[in-house]
Amino acid sequence: MRHARRCGGRLIWLAFAALVAATGLCAPSHAGDGDATDSDPQRPRFEFWAGAQAYRHVWSAYSGTTVAPLGAIQEDGVRLRLVTGYGADSYSGPRAVGAGSQIIKFNGTASFADALLGYHKQLGPLTLKVFAGLTAADRQIRPDDPETVIHGLGFGGKVALETWLNVSDQAWTAVDLSWGSLYQSDAARLRLGWRFMPALSSATSSAAGASCATSLRAGRSPFLAARPTTSCGTAAVARPSCRRAPPSPCCPG
Repeated sequence: MRHARRCGGRLIWLAFAALVAATGLCAPSHAGDGDATDSDPQRPRFEFWAGAQAYRHVWSAYSGTTVAPLGAIQEDGVRLRLVTGYGADSYSGPRAVGAGSQIIKFNGTASFADALLGYHKQLGPLTLKVFAGLTAADRQIRPDDPETVIHGLGFGGKVALETWLNVSDQAWTAVDLSWGSLYQSDAARLRLGWRFMPALSSATSSAAGASCATSLRAGRSPFLAARPTTSCGTAAVARPSCRRAPPSPCCPG
């Protein structure tokens, strides 16, 4: 079991290394490579983001990159996305102890990664992105919780749909949906934003997620959506392409 955990952690951190490598490999070529178009600095082939979120009993940090291997990042075409992150949470619940029961507090950590292949399509003011691929998560809980199924190393499939609509030169709205077979998790996020500068926006967001852990008595950990949850708030969005905000790192939804 410990060997599997070590291997799982290595695989997820290798995903981070692949993320960095993909960013470097897909950087625009320099002048003299034989293609003046590819060397144009105004036609970037990748975008990179990093972020964090924190609530009362949970926090997570994440980073990712989206690469356009066959063209510019703002043009229609194939996309490769790699995301990795780490987080921690705490929860409590009644557990059997001897002949009775008592409230036990649990502390959890998780590392997670996605490797997705997708397509970007621009329809006037509307941007559509679809993705499908693999997701992985390595979840550890102390002390061991016998009633949860959300622990250890897991792999699954993932699909996602992302939309971005420019309502005006300053106002925009975005809707992101995703589903993962790992823990049967799903997530949705709605954002309403205002662009102050070409690469800086402020957004109000509302998000919801759920997983099969509700019916599997996985405890009350909000980190892996052990029960249906909703959240809302505001955030600053800084993106070179000014088209969408960073995805939610809800693990691994």
